[in-house]
Amino acid sequence: MNSKERVIAALERKEPDRVPVFEWIIAKNVIQEIIGSDDLLSLVETLDLDGINYRADYKKEFINEKTYFDEWGSKKQLSPDGLDTIIEHPLKDLSKHKNYHFPDPYASDRFESIEKAVERFGNSRAVVLTVRDVFSDIRDLIGFENALVALLKQQDLYSELLDRVIEHNLTLAEIANKKYGIEIIATSDDYATAQGLIFSPELFKDFLGPAFRKLVREFKRIGYHYIKHTDGNIMDIIDYLIDSGIDCLDPIDSNAGINIVDVKKKYGKKICIKGNIDNTSTLPTGTKEQVEEEVRMRINQAGPGGGYILSSSNTIHSGVKPENFIHMVETVKKYGKYPLN
Repeated sequence: MNSKERVIAALERKEPDRVPVFEWIIAKNVIQEIIGSDDLLSLVETLDLDGINYRADYKKEFINEKTYFDEWGSKKQLSPDGLDTIIEHPLKDLSKHKNYHFPDPYASDRFESIEKAVERFGNSRAVVLTVRDVFSDIRDLIGFENALVALLKQQDLYSELLDRVIEHNLTLAEIANKKYGIEIIATSDDYATAQGLIFSPELFKDFLGPAFRKLVREFKRIGYHYIKHTDGNIMDIIDYLIDSGIDCLDPIDSNAGINIVDVKKKYGKKICIKGNIDNTSTLPTGTKEQVEEEVRMRINQAGPGGGYILSSSNTIHSGVKPENFIHMVETVKKYGKYPLN
């Protein structure tokens, strides 16, 4: 069983030959310390990770060494974690969104990173496309507070812009699947903090939910396995998300009080679980022994019966010890083989 087959088996809630392991984002300084360059493809090959994740590529026009405009018109500041910060949003007035032009999804270099990954790995590893779903693109276009206000007071305008966002992301999904053979897609919109949802459960289910379910249906029509990522305590809408037809939920945020044992017991026959080695304490400051203990515990808690992908609790950020990341991966390969002991 190769890496792609292993990941897909887990997404289909089957037992692969071992628990798969891969990450959404790996900070460049961590990559550099492990292999001597910041080449993600080479790191994936060196550590023999089962998957690699990319967004569509958008050009950057730099103002100075640390600040640039992207193709969406957002002014951003570089971050070592790869999660650059928006310091100026492109859409000042939601009522004028029809005058805003989205980046061309058909641009010749839109999937340059995906193309390189497919050329290098073919069908041997899982290449994942990440897009957005019902909140984050609008948040980035108009700002976080403005997006929350619009959800309450400008729902017609929000819906109009959301329709355009969904059309854009579904076009990306179609191209990636048909042209590059991508079979796994993820969305990365965070719906919650550790304290709870950023909007009411009713607002999500009644207003955002129908659009979310449309997106899931379209992903399935195209032929994708779908991983939904969201940080925070999402227990108030977890049933809604699962009933929408997602294949996998990530990262089962233990720092928000979500118990992976409870999620596995209640939902393990419906979804694959991805997560959740602590990237706030264990991976940045823990010993190798503590890393191994947590990895083995998660395998024992979420691995039985299949349907489990091991990863950090969010990303391998710049504060993670490279040796701890390596040991996490090595421990999965040592103790994650099926049948589990």
